[in-house]
Amino acid sequence: MRTHPLRNMLVAMGLAVVLLVVTLAFGRSPTLGLDLQGGVSVNLQPVDESGEVLDDVSNESLDEAIGIIRNRVDAVGVTEPEVSRQGSTITVQLPGATDQQDVIDLVGTTARLRFRPVLGLLPPEPTEEERAELEQTAEELRTQLGLPEGVSAQDVLDEELAAAQAALEADPEGTSTPEGPQNSYGVDVQSSEFQELAAAETQLETQVTPRDEIEADQEVVLADSNGVLYRLGPTFSSGDRVLEGEAVEDATAGLDQSGQWVVNPVFKGGEDGIDLFNEAATACYNGDPQVCPAQQGTRGQLAIVLDGEVLTAPSINEATFARDQIQISGSFDQESAQAVAVALRYGSLPLNLEPQQAETVSATLGEGALQAGIIAGLIGLVAVFVYMFAYYRLLAAVSLVSLTTSALLLWSAMSWLGATVTLAGVVGLVVSIGVAIDSSVVSFEGIKEDVRNGSTVRSVAERSMTRSYSTIVKADTSSLIGAAVLYWLSVGPVRGFAFYLGAATLLDLFSAYFVLRPGVMALSRSGRGSSPKSLGIPIDDLADPVREKLTAAARGAVKEA
Repeated sequence: MRTHPLRNMLVAMGLAVVLLVVTLAFGRSPTLGLDLQGGVSVNLQPVDESGEVLDDVSNESLDEAIGIIRNRVDAVGVTEPEVSRQGSTITVQLPGATDQQDVIDLVGTTARLRFRPVLGLLPPEPTEEERAELEQTAEELRTQLGLPEGVSAQDVLDEELAAAQAALEADPEGTSTPEGPQNSYGVDVQSSEFQELAAAETQLETQVTPRDEIEADQEVVLADSNGVLYRLGPTFSSGDRVLEGEAVEDATAGLDQSGQWVVNPVFKGGEDGIDLFNEAATACYNGDPQVCPAQQGTRGQLAIVLDGEVLTAPSINEATFARDQIQISGSFDQESAQAVAVALRYGSLPLNLEPQQAETVSATLGEGALQAGIIAGLIGLVAVFVYMFAYYRLLAAVSLVSLTTSALLLWSAMSWLGATVTLAGVVGLVVSIGVAIDSSVVSFEGIKEDVRNGSTVRSVAERSMTRSYSTIVKADTSSLIGAAVLYWLSVGPVRGFAFYLGAATLLDLFSAYFVLRPGVMALSRSGRGSSPKSLGIPIDDLADPVREKLTAAARGAVKEA
């Protein structure tokens, strides 16, 4: 038993509608690009110390610069930023941004790689839910301990320490030991309740230092890629010498004798290179409490920090090193070891980048461009379907359903893929309407030709649609190849055009088979749809036997009336 063609058509249409409903229910929608929602675009070029543009820049250093810039942009929460390069020019586009100077400051400031001593490890930064629970716990503990509102565990400890210091000064020999709490609140700082309160308050105060508040000579709280939080001291310095990325000459990643991935930095010679590093190494090796206190043992840790992120924080196991005999080990895999090595090589953003061109697109202009694109598409769509209904009559309705199904599927796909719609992408979508209409025209003309030659609509519909679909596949494949080549070879807005043209063409293949084809077959089986005239075929265009038969049938109907 053959399946009725409407079944496949309804399944495809139902799938499109369900996907759209799910997409809207989850609040998904395509993201508008800079030219449609407004924003700021900046072109950066590498320059030397005199400000002259550099042409011979390695791809590796450019890629590292792009990675650092992308991390900065992601950290400030810009939606769908685009960071790309063409030649040696790095282009940064931030949709929704409004202040051009802020963007230049964000992406154009040279990042600094710094060596900071680890002062301590901190508990993870609490989530909003955890923070609420901690605040409630702390409040309950303060009530149990009888602490007035606004008094913290640290305030109690400060009083306790001050009292102990005063007692020591009054009795240097320590002949008498004070009994009971040494604070005005009468709280036993050794009690489990107080210790729990101190821990809760410490975790509540745990917060990563915002990027724009990071200072080289100040303590900071920063995280590594795994979310481990470190309290870090100021960048290590000695006199006016500061231990930063410029002290490193080279770095490579490799395997040690046990087969573990390690990083091998090479420092520059002299007082600004290995000598300065060895001063830091000595302080950490000895666990100097004023500079680099011991962590989880007798040795201190020296963190390597780039652009607000701890890349690694190794323990220092020797007091001094030869400049090319240093090995950083840890839980590295190949990717992370290479990332640290590249960061050490190009620690202070491998290039001096200078803005060569900055452009601000207002939200009003972007909205106007979007409206113009939508209006142009709607006008084109209406004009096409007026023509289609005039020329193909009922067949045009099937074409409209097929195109609508394809559009719903495309919207859902764009939303879930997080695709960015630019003005060029809108143009690609408008052009894709022509591709979809071509599929309908190829199919309908095949049917009309067969009917003109004497076949009935019902007898020829399935055969003609199968033959036409083969032609559609060949034509759409050509479009897909063109879109793929254009996407691969181009950059920027042209890629958006190619992407949406290709995506719409793929969905046209789906709709042509699962909507257009069964829709035409179902129409041919209906009473009205089987009439040549209802398909836009004048009787005068039919072959003589068919025309005479239809004319005679019409006369007979008149006589009976």
